Amino acid sequence: IFGDARHTLVMQTPYLVLSDRAFDLLERLHRAQPGLRIVVSTNSLASTDDFAVYGISYKHRKRYIKRLGLEVYELKPHPVDAFGALAGVGVDAAAAVAPAVGAGTASAADIRKRAHPVPLTTPGVRLALHAKSYVIDDRIAMVGSHNFDPRSDHYNTENGVIIYDRAFATAVQDSILRATAPDNAWVVARRHDPPLLGPISRVLGDISAALPIFDFWPFRYATDWEKKPGCPPLRPDDPRFRQCYKSVGDFPEVELSSKAIYTRIITAFGVGLSGIM
Repeated sequence: IFGDARHTLVMQTPYLVLSDRAFDLLERLHRAQPGLRIVVSTNSLASTDDFAVYGISYKHRKRYIKRLGLEVYELKPHPVDAFGALAGVGVDAAAAVAPAVGAGTASAADIRKRAHPVPLTTPGVRLALHAKSYVIDDRIAMVGSHNFDPRSDHYNTENGVIIYDRAFATAVQDSILRATAPDNAWVVARRHDPPLLGPISRVLGDISAALPIFDFWPFRYATDWEKKPGCPPLRPDDPRFRQCYKSVGDFPEVELSSKAIYTRIITAFGVGLSGIM
């Protein structure tokens, strides 16, 4: 079904860690259908419940954006309207309903103990994505448990429902795109080249990114961007993008130094987790 996509592929996944099979499929699609728009809604470091998995996604940002042509939108921890009634509620009110939101039978304390989310610079209820949904060409939708990642491909037993219905597909797609709106998400896009080191930095960054461990090159290809007030929402490939969006850094709203973040990511890579994420 993915291989038959012709104009749009809209995806939502909490953990953007593509398996080799998924990467190859999307790369073939991007080459065969250069006009195909592939939108991905996923978590930011500030919203995710799994630091280590986010670190792997962060390592491969350039591959996703440049080689696959993905438009990646990372959910803010306090989205304005992405989650309806939960958005903007007070801490006490949200705590009363939080265990019922995607938590199964686990208690809120169990979830916090397992998740270890990063500390934030901003107060309020932290929200995160947990849906795994895909919409192909506005007419076919899939909702399921498969994260499109190596673990889902090779280790877990997953399931999903494929619905051939334009009205349902439109509703799912509208929900995903709502989560990518500027008030709800940052957009991941190419950053400004470092002064005097543009071409050299890109080459060294590619070599570093190809290593099986976490790459150490400090000048990253992509970073998070936020829309400026008064500007319309724009796609990263729009010529006006840099006029209307400002860079907010790689890890916005996270209350940790870059050194602390990189140390935790490197620790995750040190135990060889990439293949089972």
